[in-house]
Amino acid sequence: MNTCYRAGFPGILYSGRGSLKMIDDIMKTDGYNRIVVLADSVLTGLPVFSKLVKLLGYRMAAVITDIPAEPPIGSVRKVYARLMEAEADLLLAVGGGSVMDMAKIVAAAATNPDFASPESGTAFTDTDKIIRRGIPTVMVPTTAGTGAEATPNAVFLFPEKELKIGICSDAFVASYVILDPELTASLPPKLTASTGIDALCHAVESYISTMANPVSKTFSLRAAGLICQNIERAYLDGGDMEARENMLLGSFFAGMCLFSSTTVAVHALSYPLGGRYHIPHGIANAILLPHVMEANLSVCEKEYGELAQVMLPDYDNMPGGERGFALVDYFYQLCGRLDIPTTLTQFGIQREDIDTLTDNAFQVKRLLSRNPRELTRNEIREIYEKLL
Repeated sequence: MNTCYRAGFPGILYSGRGSLKMIDDIMKTDGYNRIVVLADSVLTGLPVFSKLVKLLGYRMAAVITDIPAEPPIGSVRKVYARLMEAEADLLLAVGGGSVMDMAKIVAAAATNPDFASPESGTAFTDTDKIIRRGIPTVMVPTTAGTGAEATPNAVFLFPEKELKIGICSDAFVASYVILDPELTASLPPKLTASTGIDALCHAVESYISTMANPVSKTFSLRAAGLICQNIERAYLDGGDMEARENMLLGSFFAGMCLFSSTTVAVHALSYPLGGRYHIPHGIANAILLPHVMEANLSVCEKEYGELAQVMLPDYDNMPGGERGFALVDYFYQLCGRLDIPTTLTQFGIQREDIDTLTDNAFQVKRLLSRNPRELTRNEIREIYEKLL
């Protein structure tokens, strides 16, 4: 564990059923007059969005919905231009991780023109050019998974590298977060499962990361417990508001971990799957989670035992030496119960693709270096091969 660490937190959190209406209080209390809304396109057809439009009224300067589900970095320019045209003083992101990550980038770029400048060749990626505070942001997740509302990270596709890459800056941290479980009630079971496992990855990976610290571990354990106790309930019954609320809170806590800790090899190996084969981020992580956890078992017996204590219902009856194995088995069983895909072949990946996947994953040094044990190129290849 690190002896020196840092942690950060979003500005103000509003949580609970119906909390979306608090956007009105935010605007009135803090004096915002022109708000731009970034939203998932599917959300605009739901009654809750009509209520939001009515609530904002004349203060809503623009609505931007044409945001790709897995946005390439090149897609930022168009959204940025529309934000600048609207002359907003507040940016509201209502959606999944892609929408919130887009909001982080363009909000920072709006007050830092050098960050957005195409002349340097590093537009929207060189965070050293973020000098001033961006436009204040309100993050409202509609899935319980990415935890993007709580993190300083924004993940984008870089097609030329066939990778998804995380761009990190303290400037991306939300000014306000609203966790309203009513916005997740219509989430289909498969998306509930894949995004929920993504949140579980954040909790577990940050707990075993070499960057883990007392603050991150506190959030990790609470997140892991909440997610494991509620993910199957939310999967089986989307209208279970208690489970939905607990999943949102668990996802938020898991995101909080990533401010001072990091994800590790699960995410490192998943980035090429999204970058080259466009496998959704949550599904890629879910497929990889049990296998990477198994690869780390030899050096994580203590951490797995601590995680098992909050994740496994029969923990107290289990001999100490068996808890790590039981936790790995739990991940395999959970993914099976949630109907998570078990092979890469169904996504069109063949044996001849393994070398490229391995090479691309091996480039994600930032995350691999935080894994609790060093994974060799051959071990990474073996994990991919197991999934064929």
